[in-house]
Amino acid sequence: MVYRAVFHVDANDGQIFGLSLNNAANLLKAIPDDHSDVVMLFNGPAVQMLRQEGNNHADAIRSLQEQRVVFKACRNALSKFGVNAAELVPGCVIIPAGVVELIVLQQDGYAYIKP
Repeated sequence: MVYRAVFHVDANDGQIFGLSLNNAANLLKAIPDDHSDVVMLFNGPAVQMLRQEGNNHADAIRSLQEQRVVFKACRNALSKFGVNAAELVPGCVIIPAGVVELIVLQQDGYAYIKP
C-alpha cells in the first residue's frame, strides 16, 4: 500500500507551518519506508513561509525533502505576495494554481490533510 497525502498550508503562521511539518514527519515515521507519496502544498499567504532567508524550519524541510516529500508553491500566490521563485527554499516546485492542484491530487486519491 502507498500512503498518499497532501498537506495543505495556506496561512502565514509559523505554528501552523511547524505543525504541518511535524504531521508529515510523524506520518513518515509510522509507515514502512518507500510506501509514501507526500506533498506539502502552499498557497495564499503561506508561500511566504517558504522563503530561504530567515527560515526557522529549513532543517525540517530539508529532512522531509530527503524522504521524498515534495513541496509545492502556488505561482498565483507567489505573485500576489511578492515572493520571487529564487527566494524559495531549494527544491520547491512551482505550480500554476494551488486550488487546481488540490483538486487534481484529491481526484488522484491523495488524502487531504489541513493542519
